Amino acid sequence: MSESQITKKAIAKALIDLCDRKLFSKISVQDITKEVGLNRQTFYYHFTDKYDLLRWVYMQDSLVYLDSTDLNLDNWEEQALKMLKAMKEKSDFYYNTVSSDSDILMSAFSEITIKLFSNLFDQMDEEKQLLPEDKAFYARFFSYGCSGVLNNWIIENYKETPLEIATQLFRLAKDTEFFSHRLYLQENE
Repeated sequence: MSESQITKKAIAKALIDLCDRKLFSKISVQDITKEVGLNRQTFYYHFTDKYDLLRWVYMQDSLVYLDSTDLNLDNWEEQALKMLKAMKEKSDFYYNTVSSDSDILMSAFSEITIKLFSNLFDQMDEEKQLLPEDKAFYARFFSYGCSGVLNNWIIENYKETPLEIATQLFRLAKDTEFFSHRLYLQENE
């Protein structure tokens, strides 16, 4: 691991530790650098601000499972489950940061899932019946829906287990594929 990665991980750990004691909205870069024992210049060498750091933490801690080259149609439910378990493991951190500013997690999550859903619709559209702009709209629609479910799950204090959420997402995808195929067959009869 490079020295830069070690420093970034130390800064990230400082933020996570601070979030156990303080609201994210009340944490400053100075608080973070004091916690980790680095100067502000070192912080700003690695991150533009605390929101950039938070996005990096999300990407490294949980969203990495969806933004992986190993992700495919056969294992995405398993990868989503890993993501949800990682979030649940640091439930206080995610609750604190999302309740302070949900846009950071939601935009990072949406950016990844829009690509995933676009690929899914490309793969499902074997007959090339969908217009590119329709696929893009559908990908955004499902991504934002999943973002809302994720946000609600965190804010409502993780009422469902990670497995229940992952299973529901899997069923949604399968049902969408099933009904889309059924509609296609009806239209072509």
